[in-house]
Amino acid sequence: MEEKLKAKPLSDREYAECFNVFKGISTEWTAIQDWLRDTFLPSVPLKNSAAVLSVGSGTGDFDLALMKLLREKIPRIDYTALDPNKEHNRIFRNRYNNEGKCLNSLKIIAQAFGLEKIRGKFDIVHLTHCLYYIPDRRAALSHAWELLAQDGAILIFHQTALGINEIQKAFMKRVKGSEKEIFSTYDIIHLLNDMKIPYKHDILISDLDVTDCVEGNIKGRQLLSFLLEANCDEIDDDLKKEIITFIKDTCRQIDGRYFLFHPGGIFWICKSSCAGK
Repeated sequence: MEEKLKAKPLSDREYAECFNVFKGISTEWTAIQDWLRDTFLPSVPLKNSAAVLSVGSGTGDFDLALMKLLREKIPRIDYTALDPNKEHNRIFRNRYNNEGKCLNSLKIIAQAFGLEKIRGKFDIVHLTHCLYYIPDRRAALSHAWELLAQDGAILIFHQTALGINEIQKAFMKRVKGSEKEIFSTYDIIHLLNDMKIPYKHDILISDLDVTDCVEGNIKGRQLLSFLLEANCDEIDDDLKKEIITFIKDTCRQIDGRYFLFHPGGIFWICKSSCAGK
């Protein structure tokens, strides 16, 4: 029998709380920082200033790491961050202030990425796990390309078709009545190829320790809500058991803990003379 009750979307505060739980069980953030330091930073030219646009800045984890790395090569950085989640923006601003201001300027704007919102040219545009939430992904990629300065770089960090995407494909529509957020690196590849935008594509190996989900504790319920983009406390017990069984079957078990293979994808897009290097 099909479930009639659909779980409500997460509020800004609920999403921020669930996202914080997710960060604690993912190895992706360390892998991203290593990639930035070892692969991306050596390609950044020495210059006096740079403008950076962060789309989907969240609580600033990626941005704070990127700022510190860029300051090693660029003394003046003007940084613009976009995220519609006001709770995320509050946390980001506080973290930036507490960790020591390291930029010429930081603007954090509580809005989504749209054609009419941002003007100017940027040396780096990065879209970090945000294309799931942008309805017109083609327009977003096109706009990012238009905003890119000569010899600038677009970085896209996004989930692959493995891991979370598998859970979402199996259950998101049943849980919340919609699966519009389902969008993987496979879809980005097709879009970029169709748009004839040149790119490099890397894979970051990472795991999620989803043991809390299996055990059903508070953190596990928050994590499940994050994975399915809805308040999973509102779904019926039979469906919840079905989801947990699916997660267990998808994971590998080590010393009594459950690990979900969740590789991340990176797209590196350069304009003009840096393309193909």
